[in-house]
Amino acid sequence: MTAPGYSVIGVTAVFVATLAIGAYGWRFSRTTSDFFVASRTVRPGLNASAIGGEYLSAASFLGVAGLVLAFGTEMLWYPVGWTAGYLVLLVLVAAPLRRSGAYTLPDFAESRLESRGVRRLSALLVVAIGWLYLMPQFQGAGVALAASTGTGTWLGGVLVATVVLINVLFGGMRSITFVQAFQYWLKLTALLFPL
Repeated sequence: MTAPGYSVIGVTAVFVATLAIGAYGWRFSRTTSDFFVASRTVRPGLNASAIGGEYLSAASFLGVAGLVLAFGTEMLWYPVGWTAGYLVLLVLVAAPLRRSGAYTLPDFAESRLESRGVRRLSALLVVAIGWLYLMPQFQGAGVALAASTGTGTWLGGVLVATVVLINVLFGGMRSITFVQAFQYWLKLTALLFPL
């Protein structure tokens, strides 16, 4: 079997595993609280793995490596900066959001500032920032899939978007948490295996 053949098998296995794990999370999503915040019952170890899985994204794998290749080692300050920013986000936003009982940042902004206008502005900013985050992720998926299997770069983004959409629609936060934790351990294994 050729190298692209093994790559197709590996990519297919990850997609199937991701959908299966998402379907497992679907069994537990029955209420609004289950869907939006996994009923606030995710164990710390699982949550830490899920956060790590999100942190080890295409930006980490492809973006930083590309920046270092193109501009030198001073680009290693980027991951230091976003790590520090992430910690500030956890302390200043995540903790108050959880204590408030709100499901989303726009919900929190409206309840805290008692303004529908602030809620609308917050929702617009969340969507805009999410879009700016997702587009490079989809592009990274396309580049990675094209390099490993020889397909078009558009296919990786479409496949990733489809799998994520299916998991979010059917299982909500619990499914996504399970999938992100799985991806963390998969990525960590992939990083450690060559060692």
